[in-house]
Amino acid sequence: MELDLQTFKKIEAVGWTVTFCILFFFFGHVFIFLGICFLVRKFYMWFKTRQLGLVDPKGKVVVVTGCDSGFGLGLAKRLYPKGFTVFATCLSLESDGAKLLKNLGTDRLKVIQLDITNDDSVARCLRLVREECSNTGLYSLVNNAGLNMMGDVELTTMEQYLTVGNINMYGMVRMCRAFLPLLRQAKGRVLNVTSAKGLYAIPSCVSYTMSKFGAEAFSDTLRQEMRQFGVKVSIIEPCNFGGATGCMNEPALKRIKADFDEMWREASDDVKEFYGHAHFVQQFEGCKKAALTSAPTIDPVLDAFEDALCNPCPKVRYLIPGSNSFFDFYQVLTIFMPYLPQTLFDKLLNYFVPYTIYK
Repeated sequence: MELDLQTFKKIEAVGWTVTFCILFFFFGHVFIFLGICFLVRKFYMWFKTRQLGLVDPKGKVVVVTGCDSGFGLGLAKRLYPKGFTVFATCLSLESDGAKLLKNLGTDRLKVIQLDITNDDSVARCLRLVREECSNTGLYSLVNNAGLNMMGDVELTTMEQYLTVGNINMYGMVRMCRAFLPLLRQAKGRVLNVTSAKGLYAIPSCVSYTMSKFGAEAFSDTLRQEMRQFGVKVSIIEPCNFGGATGCMNEPALKRIKADFDEMWREASDDVKEFYGHAHFVQQFEGCKKAALTSAPTIDPVLDAFEDALCNPCPKVRYLIPGSNSFFDFYQVLTIFMPYLPQTLFDKLLNYFVPYTIYK
């Protein structure tokens, strides 16, 4: 009996369904036991936090990168009223975020220019921070600055690969290497912002996901190495918040459009013929639609930042769902990824993030 591809796929789907039903029938009690363990641990951590109390922010210095907009701007505005001394770093002091923070007029909120891709700029920032906390050390470094970039593997230019990697990954490395002596002195904390996209790859986002994968690996390594010195490292993994952060606002969409235009100009004739300009147009339209599905506010991410800074026992990872729907499919994919065969996960991913070449 010969089976065509469609029939084989149907048989495969039935097979997986039967397999999961059998597993649940025989191992359902195991899942229940694990659920109880999870609840017990949640209660224990809640009780431990209540007993120890929150960290006193008085006299503690926090450096936050990427305060021109989005998470960085929101975090700087939230931390200084709580008693932290905040160094809010901005790529441009003429940005709307920098001007807003400077107009708040407080001695505990210092707005400084910083380019995390430039060694001299990072060294200048370090000197300013050291003047403030040379005796106590630095309580926390929040590596938030980043750059979003769309594009297929074959279409993203080498310059774009390097630019995104230098900001999202090597910028984080550069900041940590500079500030670790102050962080060790205070037995402080490092908060590195990655993404749910740093946990699994999705099509048409290759340079961004590569850089976030690297940031995840760097953060895990940093945590293991710094544990013996009392430095805690937490990873902040926002899901769908692009529309609320400014990553998908009008100026950002103009930049994304310029990125696509550069990809088209740099592509070879063979690549242009294969993909066609309609592919770029459709991808740009997809970016605009994606912004409409994101969470309406960044408050859940700011809450995670605050917990990682103030909780005496911060989590290693904060996966934060964000969507204007009933669930965030980025979070769903992250939860199921470790437990599904790769072929099945790829099908689930293709359902939520279909990849098609439009011609």
